[in-house]
Amino acid sequence: MTRTMMLAAGVLLCAGALPIAHANCGPAPQPAFAIPDGAHASQDEMSAARDNLSEYSAQVAAYASCLDAERADRGRNAGTDERRARDEDLDRGSAALLRLASIVNCFSRQVQAFHATGGGSEAGPAQCSGTPERGSPAG
Repeated sequence: MTRTMMLAAGVLLCAGALPIAHANCGPAPQPAFAIPDGAHASQDEMSAARDNLSEYSAQVAAYASCLDAERADRGRNAGTDERRARDEDLDRGSAALLRLASIVNCFSRQVQAFHATGGGSEAGPAQCSGTPERGSPAG
């Protein structure tokens, strides 16, 4: 559970780095994994989910840093096009952060379910977890 709290703290730290940026950072990272149903997951499945979540969190942090660097490189031009670009990029950064927060929340709930039930084997994805093909998890 301490690991989950550290991930949540990372999400909050990323919030300070979310920026206004330029499109050179590319698309926001997408999770390529699903959180297992903690009530039926094995210890190995939960550990793998934790590792995947840590990697995804690092990708989002790198994306936020990129957006921040792009904003700094752009300077303080206050033209209409510049304001519109900043607003669009802020939306992109905010969406990435919200997606990460949703996944951290889902994982935290599944860790609680795992501890409450002792887990199991061959878990399917948790209801709060989106499949990699569908994109982000639902909160």
